[in-house]
Amino acid sequence: MKPLSFKFLAATVKPGRFFVILAIVLCLVLLVFAGTDMLQAQGVFRKNAVPADKRMGDLEKDVMRLQRQADIFNLDALPENLVLCDKKIPISRGDIRERFERELFQLLENKGLLTIVIKRYYKYLPMITDEIVRAGVPSDLIYLAVTESYLNPRAVSRANASGMWQFMIETGKMEGLIVNEHIDERYNMKKSTRSALMHLKKLNGQFNDWLLAMSAYNAGPGRVREVIENQGTRDFFEMYLPEETERYVFRILAIKEIISNRERYGIYIEEKELYRPALISEVLVESSREFDSSMLAKAMDVSYRAYRINNLHLRKYKLPKGTYRVNVPTEKKDSFIKKMKSYSYIQCQ
Repeated sequence: MKPLSFKFLAATVKPGRFFVILAIVLCLVLLVFAGTDMLQAQGVFRKNAVPADKRMGDLEKDVMRLQRQADIFNLDALPENLVLCDKKIPISRGDIRERFERELFQLLENKGLLTIVIKRYYKYLPMITDEIVRAGVPSDLIYLAVTESYLNPRAVSRANASGMWQFMIETGKMEGLIVNEHIDERYNMKKSTRSALMHLKKLNGQFNDWLLAMSAYNAGPGRVREVIENQGTRDFFEMYLPEETERYVFRILAIKEIISNRERYGIYIEEKELYRPALISEVLVESSREFDSSMLAKAMDVSYRAYRINNLHLRKYKLPKGTYRVNVPTEKKDSFIKKMKSYSYIQCQ
């Protein structure tokens, strides 16, 4: 039988931890041999038992997996280089590292939630990336949406900020979103993404710094301007801001780090387990009279729920005459337009 090799342990485990893990492994080995002896005594081992070499190999893999998980809280294993919106983060500074670790470790306490968040990230990545390219802004801004809502398009905060980008009503209207009894475009995934990126682009134009733009997205531009005027600095890391805002930027940074290096933090998701990308196209539907929104679902050839999930902004069963932005599964766009045009009072483009 091939002897169990512990060279990989000595190379990857700190001395103090090595002997603890070694003791655990030896106990497991004794249990394996004890189980083997019992099966042999009963005369059933040779027929169905797993070969010892394979069991030893599996044991080594299990130990390595446990070691990776243990290293999550090993400060020496944290990244030495971090970048957000092309700005290098001075993570070697003690105070910066402490603020980053606070957010990183708190997020890592809930790996179940992080697994869902990562799956949602890949679900909405194509749609958000398209809008990011169109707006000409840094790709890292997607992590702001992750921080705001965990990419839940139906999210509503206690302050009534709504949608994936958590727009307040006033800010949403200011950025061109329609909010009334029948329509609330804060819940329109495509339109709200477009508006949020434009809002962030304007904030960056005011402060010429994406970290300050993110801070202003959270606290408001007036608060950031006040800090600049009274504290004599434009460096986010030197500013004394509301704690929520200080943590907000570091939380965005921590979320980027986890999503970008998920296996480093013990989150393993196979490709087949990821959610299907939300590939939707926008169609303008203009009606000259009131109509039932179920018509939209039928024209898409989907259930009413499937239609609503992509069109959370269309709030009522009966929609008055007017023009509506309708999100349609991309593969059904052409057939949808054709079916809707069969109604004499409907125009599509």
